[in-house]
Amino acid sequence: MLGMQLVQEQRVRLSITPEMKQSIHLLTLSSQELVRYLLEAADENPVLEVEEHAAPLVRLPRRGNQGTFASYDPLLQAKGAEPTLEQQLSAQIRMLDLPPALAAAAVYLAGCVNDDGYLTMDLAEVSSACGISMDKAEAGLNILQSLDPAGVGARSLHECLLLQIRRDPSAVRYAERMVEAGLAELVPFHPGKAGTRLAITSREAQAAYDYITRLDPKPCRSIGCSERPHFIIPDAVVELRHGEVYLGLHSAGNLRVSLNEACSRWIRHGSPDEVWSARAAEARAIVRSVQLRRRTLIRVLTAVMDEQNRFLHEGLAGLKPLNLAIVAKKIGMHESTVSRAVNGKYIQTPHGVFELKSFFATAIGTASGDQMSAAAVKLRLKEFIRTEQVNQPYSDSRLAARLAEEGIVISRRTVTKYREELQILPSLERKRWG
Repeated sequence: MLGMQLVQEQRVRLSITPEMKQSIHLLTLSSQELVRYLLEAADENPVLEVEEHAAPLVRLPRRGNQGTFASYDPLLQAKGAEPTLEQQLSAQIRMLDLPPALAAAAVYLAGCVNDDGYLTMDLAEVSSACGISMDKAEAGLNILQSLDPAGVGARSLHECLLLQIRRDPSAVRYAERMVEAGLAELVPFHPGKAGTRLAITSREAQAAYDYITRLDPKPCRSIGCSERPHFIIPDAVVELRHGEVYLGLHSAGNLRVSLNEACSRWIRHGSPDEVWSARAAEARAIVRSVQLRRRTLIRVLTAVMDEQNRFLHEGLAGLKPLNLAIVAKKIGMHESTVSRAVNGKYIQTPHGVFELKSFFATAIGTASGDQMSAAAVKLRLKEFIRTEQVNQPYSDSRLAARLAEEGIVISRRTVTKYREELQILPSLERKRWG
C-alpha cells in the first residue's frame, strides 16, 4: 500500500544571480561592444552616467608609476566614402569625345562590371537592353576596356591578362604569346617544356612567366570596395619605456561609469516608487560589473604579458608556449574566466596589434628539452624559405631536416601544414628555372 511521508534533506545547489550573469556578459564584450552597451543602458536609465575616461598605463610588475595614453576619437581616423568603380569608369567615359549612343553603351557596360573588374553581361543582352547593334555594343566594350585600370571590362582571366600585357609598354617579350597559348601552360609551369612549345629558350620562357605572375588577375578589387572597412581598436595597450613594461586599458573603450548625483540624492532622501528604486539598483549593478571587468582584464593582461615578456623585447621569435591553465593558476581564477576575458580582445604592443588569443601558443618540444611556440617555428620556417636558392628551393622534407638540425623536431606533414598556413607555395611552384 502506497503511503506518504515527510522527508527533510540538505542539497547544495549553485545558482547564478542576474548581477553575476551581467558581469559575465560584460567580461566577454570587447571595448567597443562595451561602449555601445553602456551608452544604450545610460539612454534607458537616467540614474546611470557615462563619460569618457583616459585610463593610465601602469608599469609592470613593480611600482605604480603611471603615464597617460592619449585619448582620441577613432572615427576621426576613418576615411570618407570613396567613389564606386562604376562612378570612376563613368567619369572617364565623360572625359572622352564620343557620340551619345556610343557613350551611353559604354556607361551601361560600366554598370555591368563586378567588383573585380570583369564584365558580367553578354554583349547580346547589352545590345537588346540598349537597343543598339552588336557592332556598337562591341565598340562600347572597346571603349570600356581602354579605361583605367588596365584589364577592366575583361570577360575572362585570359582576356584580362592580355589586356594588361597589350597596355604595358614594358611588357616582357613572349608574355602575350604564352598567355594566348592557354593558361593550362602556366600551372604547373616548366620553362623547358613551355619554351619547346613556343619555340623560345627556357630563359625567355621563365622571364615571360615571371612577368605574367606579377599581373593582377583582379585589377579593380581595391577600387570602390562595397564592403565596409573593418577597423580594430585595441582593448589594451602595452608599451616599453626604458626597459620597463607599462600596461593599461585603451581610452577609446574605457568609459567612466557612475551614478547621477541628483537622482541618487533624491532616491536616498525622497520617497521614490519601486520603478526608480529598481533603476537605481540596476545602475549600481552595472557600475560594479564594469569595475569588476576592468580589474579582471588588468589581472589577466598583466599575467599574460608577464609570461610573454620576451615577446615584448624580441617580437614573435620570443613568443613562448602558454595555455589558459597557467594564467588561471597565476591569478587565482578559473580557466573559463580567463577564456572569457581574452575572447575577442586585442592589445596594442610595440610589435603591432595582436589578438589576445594569439599569445596562447601551442608548445613544440625541442631536442634540448625546451619548448618553442608554433609561431616561433613558423617564423623560422619562413626565414629558411626566404633565404633558399630560387633554382633549388627546399622541399618540405628538407625543411623538416633543417629544423631538426636546430633541435626543432616536427614531421614533414606538420611542415606542410605550417607552410600552407603561411600561404607559401610548394617547392615545385617556388622554383625558378633558367
